[in-house]
Amino acid sequence: MKKKIFNFYCKLLAFLAKNYLKKHKVFVIWVNWSVGKTTARMIIYQTLSKFINNKKIYTSSKNFNWELWLSLSIFKIEEFEPSFFCSIKTFFQTIIKLLFSRQPYDIIILEYGIDRPLEMEFLLEIIKPNIGVFTAIDSVHSLQFGSPNEIAKEEKKMIENTVEFAFLNVDDWYAMSLIKNLEIDYLTYQTEWYDSTGDISFENEKFSYEENKLLVNFDLKIKEKNINVTTNLIWKAHYGYIWVSLAILDIINYREWKQSIFEKFEDIFLDYKLQAGRLSVFDGVDGSIIFDSTYNSSPLSVKKILNTVHNIKKDLFSDRDLRIILWDMRELWDLTESDHRKVAGYVYSLADKLFLVWESMNNYLKDELEKIWFDMSLIYSFDDSIALWNFVKQELKRDKRKKLIIAKGSQNTIFLEEAVKILLKNPEDSDKLTRQSSWWKNKKKAWFHKGVGGLGITHPGAVFGW
Repeated sequence: MKKKIFNFYCKLLAFLAKNYLKKHKVFVIWVNWSVGKTTARMIIYQTLSKFINNKKIYTSSKNFNWELWLSLSIFKIEEFEPSFFCSIKTFFQTIIKLLFSRQPYDIIILEYGIDRPLEMEFLLEIIKPNIGVFTAIDSVHSLQFGSPNEIAKEEKKMIENTVEFAFLNVDDWYAMSLIKNLEIDYLTYQTEWYDSTGDISFENEKFSYEENKLLVNFDLKIKEKNINVTTNLIWKAHYGYIWVSLAILDIINYREWKQSIFEKFEDIFLDYKLQAGRLSVFDGVDGSIIFDSTYNSSPLSVKKILNTVHNIKKDLFSDRDLRIILWDMRELWDLTESDHRKVAGYVYSLADKLFLVWESMNNYLKDELEKIWFDMSLIYSFDDSIALWNFVKQELKRDKRKKLIIAKGSQNTIFLEEAVKILLKNPEDSDKLTRQSSWWKNKKKAWFHKGVGGLGITHPGAVFGW
């Protein structure tokens, strides 16, 4: 009964959201797939906001992307609790906005996420985008779909229903398979390296580290057009999303002014602020540098994070040891064992020491590393975040060599961002970590009060400073 009421409520808000967009004639940019879509969305939003002054641009500051949250994003509702009172209040908010609000925005960047079959069709009923951006497919939400192939069948409906222009990741096989059936204009972009057939590519990557700030400089190319970019975004996938955002800016600019933005730029500095836990860089205790990617995890994102930090180490910090902290990747379901074992090849030649947290990492990745003759004395296993941070902090003090630390894994019940919090040099940086809202802090308190991992901890506030 509750599920039926919820489904009805979602359909009702979707109907209102559809008419809201139609009433205000909004230009819709839509980001989709399973890896990097939130990061791509925020890069597009911040790039457009930097250069477009005559239009109102909006994207939700939250990770709102599924059936209910998408409608709330359209109405610029940033907070929602699953309660009767809040549901009624939100419904009347949407009615009032639909009937009486002025133009809320001219351009909206939406993130469409799905975790079960037919959900994309529901989202497409709300709005079909003017521009669609495909990122990359990985093995998340596999229980509901069965395999990445089945996920791709549902996700590709987005591009098939895009109205004007599509951006496809040349490094993603599923995205490239759509090209032969596309009836709209498109560009392909890369997220791996410059030796690529993509229309949008990059080369000459150079890192710098000045005044505790990590920057990268590289050349971006879109067919015959070139721009030299300096930015604080250090992941190759980010370079591709930056170029996509500039190309979208060019499309919008040309629609209005009949002039390309690339005639104005030769080099550019772009400073971005992304959502927490998506490869943020922090100063750590005892001279360490922390690469925090604690929001979520999948085999592909693990590979890309490790590759990025490896290149940074090679260019700037060749004398530093690399500590890799990995914890379970969630929502893999039937692929849980195989995908955790797959990570072994990525870490084999990179980790000076490896810290594994939770069951799947310790049961599958550790076993796979032993099979390929990894030095098992370099692996440390933990059942929970508290045991991990306590050991790592002491280990950093014992070993005086400077270090790079990668923290990567999925959310819920593990909360390894709290381990990162303890390793920060500057306590004020803790607010920049993922899942630091009051709601999440209360959830963590309840979890750690249970006595995680048999530790019997009854005062998590004393541990985490809540």
